Amino acid sequence: MGVLARAAVLLLFVTACDEHEVDARFATPEATLQTLLASYGVQHMSQDEIQEHMRARGRFELRDEQTFRACFDDYSSAADEGLAGFVFGTVAAGKDDLRVNHAQGKAHVFPDPDRRERRVVLVEHDGEWKISLRDSVPPAIRRSLREEYQRLSDRVRREGATR
Repeated sequence: MGVLARAAVLLLFVTACDEHEVDARFATPEATLQTLLASYGVQHMSQDEIQEHMRARGRFELRDEQTFRACFDDYSSAADEGLAGFVFGTVAAGKDDLRVNHAQGKAHVFPDPDRRERRVVLVEHDGEWKISLRDSVPPAIRRSLREEYQRLSDRVRREGATR
């Protein structure tokens, strides 16, 4: 085999090894949102059923934590749980009215067409769409949730030190 043929085979091998397999759960913004809802088992519930459940019980139980975390681009620690929960609640409460606008590697999801300030932002990397907590949770709410997390963490540490 000649030098050029070997180089071509090597290039094809490197290219084949370098290709990223896109996870179908995150292949589109809509797929990511369905995956998020499925991580709580609410993907087949209507918006009205979800809202009634939230009023009656206040929350849903997470069924697949690993998949839930994988829905987010910037979920990095337990401190992000409140932010991710806020996004889940936003998507779930407006599930039947979601409007998705795509623009240059980002997607803006509006759960309430009349309240455009309330949105979820997804970013695309290597063919997969993930939710950006930083862009989806308003700064004041983000600050408040992080402060609450810190207060709870401090209290748990103090209680653990006294036992």
